[in-house]
Formats: sequence, structure tokens, C-alpha cells
Amino acid sequence: MSLLDICVTVIVILLGFNLKNFFRSFNKRERRFLDRLFAFHFFIAVVFHFYISKFGGDAVYYWDAPKNIPLATIWDMVNSLKASGVIYLLNYFPSTVLELSFFTGNMIYALIGYIGFIYILLAIKRLVGNTEELYDLKILNIRIFPWIWFLPNFHFWSSGIGKDTILFFCIAAFIFALPRFRKHILLLSISMLLALTIRPHILLFLLISFGIGSILDGRLKGYQKVFLFIVFVVGFISIFNYVLEFIQLESLEATAIDEYATKRSSDLNKIQTGSGVDISTYPLPIKVFTFLYRPLFFDMQGILAIAASFENAVLLVFTSVLLFKRPVRAFRRSSFLLKGIIIYFLLGSLAFSLILGNLGIMLRQKNMLIPWLVVFGLWTMYQFNMKEHASVTSN
Repeated sequence: MSLLDICVTVIVILLGFNLKNFFRSFNKRERRFLDRLFAFHFFIAVVFHFYISKFGGDAVYYWDAPKNIPLATIWDMVNSLKASGVIYLLNYFPSTVLELSFFTGNMIYALIGYIGFIYILLAIKRLVGNTEELYDLKILNIRIFPWIWFLPNFHFWSSGIGKDTILFFCIAAFIFALPRFRKHILLLSISMLLALTIRPHILLFLLISFGIGSILDGRLKGYQKVFLFIVFVVGFISIFNYVLEFIQLESLEATAIDEYATKRSSDLNKIQTGSGVDISTYPLPIKVFTFLYRPLFFDMQGILAIAASFENAVLLVFTSVLLFKRPVRAFRRSSFLLKGIIIYFLLGSLAFSLILGNLGIMLRQKNMLIPWLVVFGLWTMYQFNMKEHASVTSN
């Protein structure tokens, strides 16, 4: 590493560690949690660096390619709707101009992913008001919060160079900024623009989900619903054709979607990689289960698969407990933000389960969705416990 690499890495670490101090709403306990989360996140980032360096991956190419591609060509790739061109453009200055190392690049991206976690915690605080109550939530007599945020897959695909980290940040920033969009208009605009250029279908899912959520929210006044609905519809119409062109889908007719899903699942099945699964014959519920909760222990193929299996088992138990906490009732009583969050999770899970046939790719893609299941689950369990406590007290 060069002297510049060392300086940039130190700056990134110091900035990341002190980010919590930029938000006055965090209490002392939350700051301690963020200190631990910061240390864990950057530890996983180091693991990501050495793993990808040894076994290879897109991250290496995303960092090295801009050194060999003229800037004009990169601009042409961006204009041609190629998501990789956007990543090349983002990496061009640090990788080519500053000539920073691959390790330093991963540390920069780790900081971006960590900011996403800060926005998630801020969103949780906005939803529950006081996170102290969340520390009482337990499953099998084990405290859920905040330890569920230390599941490795949450961090592995949000701490390294690539589209996954950028998109993780975009989704968290979008959901954090949306309720107070006038105050956070710049952050909201940046998150939407980046999501549009990297994976526009995710932005489409977000617009659909929170548009529906705003309509279903009984707390909003009529003119507020109309305004939000118009905003989301305009956004949907504006990017609809772009999304279809990006994913190479001719239309939303049933036959076109079926052909696209069949082709995608075939391209990503076990013919290509050892972690592929043939989902073409699975019924829809099993496809969704496979996307959300596999690999499990019977799918183990290496150290990462073992870690992923443990994590998926935890998430499966979490989801099973959640189903007994009256989530439908919680959904009805929730704000438009929570309604949008769970609709986005369900919509994304359904869409990806139809087209993905590779467990490794599933782990990456569902990292855009599972954190929001956890947010909804924590809020639902919190509401359930509060109601049970109120019932006991009244008796």
C-alpha cells in the first residue's frame, strides 16, 4: 500500500467511527451499538477483500477495469444503460486518477454500506420512537435487538466494491429520507438516481410499494394521499420503459414475463455454477422459500455456505415467530412507511424468486430485501408486546 492508501484508509475509518456523532438523536446505548456494528462491518469488509482477492469476483474487475478503459468509453457505457458503466465511472477517480489499491477501494465502499446501516437505525427510531423497548424482544430467550443486525450476510454484500453495496445504501437512504422528503430532498434524489442507473427495477419496486402504502395509510389526509399518489405515478411512468429496456423485457404480458423468468432461471441454474438449483419445477411457494431461506444445512458447499446456512436458519426462526405476532393486524395499523417496507419486501421476493436459480446470487439479491423484513418484524413484535403488556396491566 502507498502512503496515499494509508492516509485514505485512516480517514475512512476515522470518519466511519465518528459518523454517529453527526446525529444528535442517538442516545448513549445506540452509540455503543453503532461502535460494535462499525467494528463488525469493517471486519467483514476485510474478510470480503481477502476472499475476493483469492477466489476472484466482480469487485476486482470493477476496480481494475477503469484503468484500462478510456473515460469517453465509460460515458458511452453509461449512456447505453449499462450498470457496469456507472460503477466504472464511480471508481474512475479513486482507482485510475488516485491509483488507490483494491483494499482501499473496499474500505471506501464499506463506509458507504455502513452509512446504510445508520439510515436503517434512524428509520427504526422514527418508527418506534424509543429503541430501549426493542431490547426486551426475545426469541428462545435470546435477545433479538440489536444482535440480529450482526448477521454476516447483511455486511458481506454491503462492504465491498460493487453494485450491491451502492444499492444497499440507496434503499436505506430512500426509506429514511422519504417521510421528510422536503428536508432530505438531496439525499432522496441521489438515492433514486443511483438506483435508477444501477438496478432500475428496484427503484420501480420502491415506487410501486410506497405508492400503494401511501394510499392504504388511514392516517394521511385525502389531499396528502392524492399528492403522494401523483408523485409515485409520475415516477413510475417516467422510468417504466427504461426498466423494461434495462431488463430486456418487451412487455408485462403474462407470456412475456413467463418467457423472461424461464430464460433467467435457466441462465442461472446449476449448469453455470455449482451453487445452482433447478427451480423450474418448483411451485411458487417453494420458489419463494428457496430464495429467502436457502442455502440451509443440506445445501452446504464450503465455509461461506455454512455461515449462510446458519444465518438463514436464524431468519427462518425469526419469520416463524413473526407469523404468530399478528403481522396482518400490525400491517393495518402501521404507517405508510411500514406498509411500503413490507410491500416492497413481498414484491421483491416474489419477483426474484421467479427468475433466480443460483444460491450464491440469491444471497446477494436478497440482501436488498431481508433487512426490511427485519425492520417490519421488530416493529410488529414491539407492537404485540406493548399490547400484551397493556392487557395484563389493565387486568
